Amino acid sequence: MDIFESFCRTCGNECLESLGIYEESARALDKMVPIAEMLAACLPASLPPLNQSDDYPKQICRICVKKLSMAYEFSHQWLGAHSEFNVALKFEQRRKRSLASKSQFQPHQAKPKDEQLPTEAADAVPLKIEPVMEAPSANVEVKNSSDSRLGFKCGICNESFHTEKACKFHFKFSHKDL
Repeated sequence: MDIFESFCRTCGNECLESLGIYEESARALDKMVPIAEMLAACLPASLPPLNQSDDYPKQICRICVKKLSMAYEFSHQWLGAHSEFNVALKFEQRRKRSLASKSQFQPHQAKPKDEQLPTEAADAVPLKIEPVMEAPSANVEVKNSSDSRLGFKCGICNESFHTEKACKFHFKFSHKDL
Protein backbone atom coordinates (compact mmCIF):
# COMPACT_ATOMS: atom_id res chain seq x y z
CA MET A 1 0.00 0.00 0.00
CA ASP A 2 1.08 3.56 -0.60
CA ILE A 3 0.66 4.56 3.06
CA PHE A 4 3.71 2.44 4.01
CA GLU A 5 5.90 3.63 1.15
CA SER A 6 8.65 5.16 3.31
CA PHE A 7 8.44 2.97 6.44
CA CYS A 8 10.83 0.22 7.51
CA ARG A 9 9.14 -3.18 7.74
CA THR A 10 11.19 -4.22 10.78
CA CYS A 11 11.34 -1.17 13.07
CA GLY A 12 8.32 0.76 11.78
CA ASN A 13 10.22 4.04 11.52
CA GLU A 14 10.07 6.32 8.53
CA CYS A 15 13.34 6.15 6.62
CA LEU A 16 14.79 8.10 3.74
CA GLU A 17 17.46 5.56 2.72
CA SER A 18 15.90 2.14 2.63
CA LEU A 19 16.56 -1.11 0.80
CA GLY A 20 13.97 -3.22 -0.97
CA ILE A 21 13.34 -6.42 0.99
CA TYR A 22 12.63 -8.49 -2.12
CA GLU A 23 15.15 -6.88 -4.49
CA GLU A 24 18.27 -6.23 -2.40
CA SER A 25 20.96 -8.37 -0.77
CA ALA A 26 23.23 -7.67 2.19
CA ARG A 27 26.58 -9.05 3.31
CA ALA A 28 26.37 -11.87 5.84
CA LEU A 29 28.71 -14.83 6.41
CA ASP A 30 31.18 -13.27 3.94
CA LYS A 31 28.75 -13.42 1.03
CA MET A 32 25.78 -11.52 -0.34
CA VAL A 33 22.49 -12.95 0.94
CA PRO A 34 19.02 -11.77 -0.18
CA ILE A 35 17.37 -9.71 2.56
CA ALA A 36 14.11 -11.69 2.20
CA GLU A 37 16.06 -14.93 2.81
CA MET A 38 17.69 -13.52 5.95
CA LEU A 39 14.33 -12.29 7.26
CA ALA A 40 12.68 -15.65 6.59
CA ALA A 41 15.49 -17.45 8.44
CA CYS A 42 15.35 -15.16 11.47
CA LEU A 43 11.60 -14.68 11.91
CA PRO A 44 9.82 -16.79 14.53
CA ALA A 45 7.71 -19.65 13.20
CA SER A 46 4.69 -18.20 14.98
CA LEU A 47 4.57 -15.26 12.53
CA PRO A 48 3.12 -15.61 9.05
CA PRO A 49 5.84 -16.06 6.40
CA LEU A 50 6.96 -13.15 4.25
CA ASN A 51 4.77 -12.59 1.23
CA GLN A 52 5.72 -10.19 -1.52
CA SER A 53 2.07 -9.55 -2.40
CA ASP A 54 0.94 -8.57 1.14
CA ASP A 55 0.14 -4.97 2.06
CA TYR A 56 3.02 -4.49 4.50
CA PRO A 57 6.05 -2.27 3.79
CA LYS A 58 8.47 -3.66 1.22
CA GLN A 59 11.59 -1.88 2.49
CA ILE A 60 13.99 -2.05 5.41
CA CYS A 61 16.25 0.66 6.83
CA ARG A 62 20.04 0.31 6.82
CA ILE A 63 20.22 0.08 10.64
CA CYS A 64 17.82 -2.87 10.63
CA VAL A 65 19.78 -4.52 7.80
CA LYS A 66 22.91 -4.44 10.00
CA LYS A 67 20.97 -5.95 12.90
CA LEU A 68 19.43 -8.56 10.60
CA SER A 69 22.87 -9.56 9.25
CA MET A 70 24.15 -10.03 12.80
CA ALA A 71 21.08 -12.10 13.77
CA TYR A 72 21.46 -14.22 10.62
CA GLU A 73 25.15 -14.85 11.35
CA PHE A 74 24.37 -15.66 14.99
CA SER A 75 21.68 -18.13 13.93
CA HIS A 76 24.09 -19.91 11.57
CA GLN A 77 26.80 -19.93 14.25
CA TRP A 78 24.39 -21.51 16.74
CA LEU A 79 23.27 -24.13 14.24
CA GLY A 80 26.90 -25.01 13.43
CA ALA A 81 27.83 -25.40 17.10
CA HIS A 82 24.67 -27.44 17.73
CA SER A 83 25.61 -29.75 14.87
CA GLU A 84 29.14 -30.23 16.24
CA PHE A 85 27.74 -31.01 19.72
CA ASN A 86 25.42 -33.60 18.17
CA VAL A 87 28.41 -35.26 16.49
CA ALA A 88 30.30 -35.34 19.79
CA LEU A 89 27.31 -36.75 21.68
CA LYS A 90 26.78 -39.49 19.09
CA PHE A 91 30.44 -40.52 19.33
CA GLU A 92 30.21 -40.56 23.12
CA GLN A 93 27.05 -42.70 23.03
CA ARG A 94 28.70 -45.09 20.58
CA ARG A 95 31.81 -45.30 22.78
CA LYS A 96 29.70 -46.06 25.87
CA ARG A 97 27.77 -48.77 24.03
CA SER A 98 31.02 -50.27 22.80
CA LEU A 99 32.52 -50.25 26.29
CA ALA A 100 29.35 -51.77 27.74
CA SER A 101 29.28 -54.57 25.15
CA LYS A 102 32.99 -55.30 25.69
CA SER A 103 32.56 -55.49 29.45
CA GLN A 104 29.69 -58.00 29.04
CA PHE A 105 31.93 -60.41 27.13
CA GLN A 106 35.19 -59.96 29.03
CA PRO A 107 35.68 -60.77 32.71
CA HIS A 108 36.98 -57.87 34.77
CA GLN A 109 40.68 -58.42 35.39
CA ALA A 110 43.29 -56.10 36.80
CA LYS A 111 45.54 -54.73 34.10
CA PRO A 112 49.26 -55.36 34.36
CA LYS A 113 51.14 -52.39 35.73
CA ASP A 114 52.56 -51.33 32.32
CA GLU A 115 49.07 -51.28 30.72
CA GLN A 116 47.44 -49.06 33.34
CA LEU A 117 46.38 -45.58 32.32
CA PRO A 118 48.48 -42.64 33.57
CA THR A 119 47.15 -41.06 36.73
CA GLU A 120 49.24 -37.92 36.99
CA ALA A 121 48.82 -34.87 34.75
CA ALA A 122 52.46 -35.12 33.69
CA ASP A 123 51.80 -38.60 32.24
CA ALA A 124 48.64 -37.54 30.35
CA VAL A 125 48.49 -38.24 26.62
CA PRO A 126 48.45 -34.99 24.56
CA LEU A 127 45.75 -34.38 21.97
CA LYS A 128 46.88 -35.92 18.70
CA ILE A 129 44.91 -35.32 15.53
CA GLU A 130 46.25 -36.60 12.28
CA PRO A 131 44.97 -35.28 8.93
CA VAL A 132 44.26 -38.10 6.53
CA MET A 133 44.81 -36.58 3.10
CA GLU A 134 46.59 -33.27 3.76
CA ALA A 135 50.20 -32.22 3.25
CA PRO A 136 52.47 -33.05 6.20
CA SER A 137 53.48 -30.32 8.63
CA ALA A 138 56.16 -30.25 11.30
CA ASN A 139 54.00 -31.74 14.08
CA VAL A 140 51.31 -33.65 12.16
CA GLU A 141 51.56 -37.16 10.84
CA VAL A 142 49.83 -37.89 7.51
CA LYS A 143 47.64 -40.98 7.28
CA ASN A 144 46.09 -42.25 4.06
CA SER A 145 42.54 -43.51 4.26
CA SER A 146 40.39 -45.43 1.82
CA ASP A 147 37.58 -42.98 2.58
CA SER A 148 38.81 -39.57 1.39
CA ARG A 149 35.74 -37.82 2.82
CA LEU A 150 37.04 -38.43 6.35
CA GLY A 151 39.93 -36.00 6.58
CA PHE A 152 41.07 -36.34 10.22
CA LYS A 153 41.98 -39.34 12.34
CA CYS A 154 42.23 -39.65 16.13
CA GLY A 155 45.83 -40.45 17.07
CA ILE A 156 44.70 -42.73 19.90
CA CYS A 157 41.92 -44.93 18.52
CA ASN A 158 42.37 -44.23 14.75
CA GLU A 159 38.71 -43.24 14.30
CA SER A 160 38.21 -40.94 11.28
CA PHE A 161 36.26 -37.66 11.11
CA HIS A 162 35.12 -35.17 8.48
CA THR A 163 36.43 -32.09 10.32
CA GLU A 164 39.22 -31.28 12.74
CA LYS A 165 36.65 -29.81 15.11
CA ALA A 166 34.70 -33.09 15.20
CA CYS A 167 37.93 -34.96 15.88
CA LYS A 168 38.74 -32.60 18.76
CA PHE A 169 35.27 -33.11 20.23
CA HIS A 170 35.73 -36.88 19.93
CA PHE A 171 39.09 -36.69 21.70
CA LYS A 172 37.72 -34.46 24.45
CA PHE A 173 34.75 -36.73 25.17
CA SER A 174 36.09 -40.17 24.30
CA HIS A 175 39.57 -39.91 25.77
CA LYS A 176 38.86 -37.56 28.66
CA ASP A 177 40.43 -40.00 31.12
CA LEU A 178 43.81 -39.89 29.37
